[in-house]
Amino acid sequence: MKNSTCTILLAFLLYSLVFVSCSKDTSKLSPTNTALNAANSLKVAPIFLKRADTLFSSITELYLNGMPRDIWSTNYPRTDGYWDGAAVIWGHGAAFSGYTAIKEAAEGFPDYKSKYESNYDNRLLTAIDQFRNTRNGGAEAYAVYPGEGDERYFDDNIWVGIDMVDLYMLTNDSKYLDRAKLVWNFILTGTDDIMGGGVYWKEGLKSKHTCSTAPAAVLAAKLYEATQETPYLQSAKDLYAWCKETLQDPNDYLYWDNARLADENDPNSEILIAKEKYSYNSGQPMQAASLLYKITHEAQYLTDAQNIAGAAYNKWFIPFNSAVLGESFQILEPGHVWFQAIMFRGFIELYKLNNDRTYVTAYEKTLTHAWLSDCRNPGINLLNGDFRGGTTQTSWEILHEGACLEMLARLAALERDGL
Repeated sequence: MKNSTCTILLAFLLYSLVFVSCSKDTSKLSPTNTALNAANSLKVAPIFLKRADTLFSSITELYLNGMPRDIWSTNYPRTDGYWDGAAVIWGHGAAFSGYTAIKEAAEGFPDYKSKYESNYDNRLLTAIDQFRNTRNGGAEAYAVYPGEGDERYFDDNIWVGIDMVDLYMLTNDSKYLDRAKLVWNFILTGTDDIMGGGVYWKEGLKSKHTCSTAPAAVLAAKLYEATQETPYLQSAKDLYAWCKETLQDPNDYLYWDNARLADENDPNSEILIAKEKYSYNSGQPMQAASLLYKITHEAQYLTDAQNIAGAAYNKWFIPFNSAVLGESFQILEPGHVWFQAIMFRGFIELYKLNNDRTYVTAYEKTLTHAWLSDCRNPGINLLNGDFRGGTTQTSWEILHEGACLEMLARLAALERDGL
């Protein structure tokens, strides 16, 4: 083997490909440091992209194909009900977020990219646009169900808006930016100076929530990145500041649920705080702070994001020994899977700033164990809500399966990029 090089392909649980170059000529030794270079050189998909694609194929077959109006169903097995069992915009949006994430993860892999573009780009945009209305002559927005008179929630719309601006930055196609701005214009109708700021949860209600205000800050920051229009940045700062001042628990850095006036008719009455804590309500301020640090380089934002991350990790991960992986690690505790997917966005945004992989690795091991264990039903490739496995489940919700797709796809993008 004089001056010859051999390539050894090793397959692992967590990484798609690792290439080691072997040569007697040490000057030619160039071990590949990332899965990205190896995978892209042969156009072989990372293992998490393969898993995400498998799940995407399953949910389109089980929840979408054959549905009236070609919109996602709520459950598998499908059930009859309002709008023929169609998912509300929250569940529909979760599936759309999964599609958005896997479309981004497919960059660099032409077969996957082409499949998603040709089969799903127009189809899924047409489907979600059926939810748009101008109820009572108001600003156009995405309603709970298709129909001109159906009600609209501000938080439901923000999740769609975030996906749209992400798709715009991925494709540079203005139709996505137009929809993101449509959502933003609707969000502005849900803001005022009562209680000092914030975003209402729903048209007509008087409570202002972390789940509407923090992601609104994320959307504003992303719109600033997409357009460089400074009003978006100022809005992101203002919304983040209000949420932190009003709804963050100063004792542990986690976020409470919502604020409302003791007397809805008296704007000067006491502000009452609902102190429930949900994982996504800390994940979104974490992402907003990370984005604001990336844009402004103001150190306090990074400190804020790191404080939230440590507290969220301590609260929503538990020790676990995986027989499948042969190791112990911190796994996501049983809980609301969609909340956990939204929290993951914050951890990823922070990881790209500080290179501390602790939290991303915990998600990676959680989803790897889930996929390889009896958490996944091998007949239909859907994941149960308890990622530890060992539970029996007979019905699966698109809200949760869309969230699983999103998490797998985000791990695929990290794997592709060698992160």
